[in-house]
Amino acid sequence: MYYRAEQILSAYPKEFTGNMKGRGSILCADSEGIYLLKEYTGSVHRLELLEETLTYLKEHGFLTEELVRTREGALCYTDVDGVSYFLRKTFQGRECDTRNTEEILCVTRHMAKMHDLLAGCHPACEADRIVTPPSSLAGKHTRELKKVKNYVRAKKKKNEFESEFLRAYEHYMKQADKVLELEETQRVPEGAAQLCHGDFNQHNLLFTREGLAVTGFEKLRYDLCVSDLANFMRKILEKHNWSSGLGMDMLMAYNAVRELAPWEMHQIYLKLLYPEKYWKIVNHYYNARKTWVSLRDIEKLSRLSEQEEKREEFLSMLFYLIK
Repeated sequence: MYYRAEQILSAYPKEFTGNMKGRGSILCADSEGIYLLKEYTGSVHRLELLEETLTYLKEHGFLTEELVRTREGALCYTDVDGVSYFLRKTFQGRECDTRNTEEILCVTRHMAKMHDLLAGCHPACEADRIVTPPSSLAGKHTRELKKVKNYVRAKKKKNEFESEFLRAYEHYMKQADKVLELEETQRVPEGAAQLCHGDFNQHNLLFTREGLAVTGFEKLRYDLCVSDLANFMRKILEKHNWSSGLGMDMLMAYNAVRELAPWEMHQIYLKLLYPEKYWKIVNHYYNARKTWVSLRDIEKLSRLSEQEEKREEFLSMLFYLIK
């Protein structure tokens, strides 16, 4: 992709001064600002939904990216090999500092404002409307964990990662099964899903001279707002050894802007109770080469065990709060 960048960028009505490789993308600039060029595997309809949503947010004073159309007016460019790309104008700034509590709470409040705005966004293009039932991912991930367990147990000789995986398996599966059980009784109100960011994390939050910008809306989807909140909370709390105080402060910061309904609090509890990090580490192992195990995966699994007591303390406090 890097060597084709100039050819691809020539399809856009911009005078770029140069380009360089970024995180899974090509970074380029012109007199008006900076841009990111990335490969795209979705449909044109989905890009239309994304463009409408970003335009809506921008019109309501929200600082976010904007898609750039080609000279022919297309939202993506397809090269001779059939690979598609899309270009978006982005911002120069620094990512949210996950060690800074004030920034974390500022971003959490900003998320609540974004959700309030998105509740009123009804794009004309909804051909790729995606609604993720709360139970679907938990059930899918649980089945995958069972599949990996069967695979590992069938092996005669187990490496360090596999032994640690089996040691922790029953503990985390109890949590997974509990989530699936509770989801049967915790009903979500009909029509509760709305447009959500889909990947709200510190890498997509930039403090710029213009203000706080939210970027990386490629996973935009119809879902529950608390999916964004729970995802962000998990990522932050993992970096803070599951600090109960910080977790409660994040909930209060969000609730101060957009009041959380009782059923939403239950959903947050279920999403944080599910052993998502354990599944992610195991899934990475299973989809990688089995002849070589990443030392980083082993370290992550060990760190997960070290944090589990604090995580359970926070979950107990949250459960008491929603009873």
